[in-house]
Amino acid sequence: MRRLTLLTLFILCLAVTAQAEPRSFTLFSADLPQGWDGEENMGFKSGNPDECMLILGLSNEKHDGYDALISIFVLPNDQKDNSASLANKLAPLQANASTPRPQGPFWTFNGEPRSQTFPAPGVTKVNTTADKVLIAIVQDPQQRGAEAVFASLKGLTPDAGKLLGQ
Repeated sequence: MRRLTLLTLFILCLAVTAQAEPRSFTLFSADLPQGWDGEENMGFKSGNPDECMLILGLSNEKHDGYDALISIFVLPNDQKDNSASLANKLAPLQANASTPRPQGPFWTFNGEPRSQTFPAPGVTKVNTTADKVLIAIVQDPQQRGAEAVFASLKGLTPDAGKLLGQ
């Protein structure tokens, strides 16, 4: 019975993965499962073309909000922060934030972003290079696949690849 359950779960996982569709943006590509969409805004903060905001989301049934949301920001590293120092600066800006810790190429912490776009707890992932900063907030309270979507990200430029640890 246990093997049958594991086999069924494995097949379901493969089916979900098989339904993902590659989608390319300016800096990144991602495999978006059915129901997920993406929107990109270059120069979103000050008009600087080095700024990128990429929102990947799974709309709820009413299409008036999200069931899962990934917010990715790429900004110039004007303060010359490293990943640890930036994560430690960002954590106090979220409610109930954990202590940032290294995880793969990122410094991560759990917390509740104060944004009202999608009021849900999430995991913030931070990575820096000498020139750029990547801040990704992954919010998926119902476990609808946001971590898999984030893991599918590929950098389409050398800088974007470095920010993802590729």
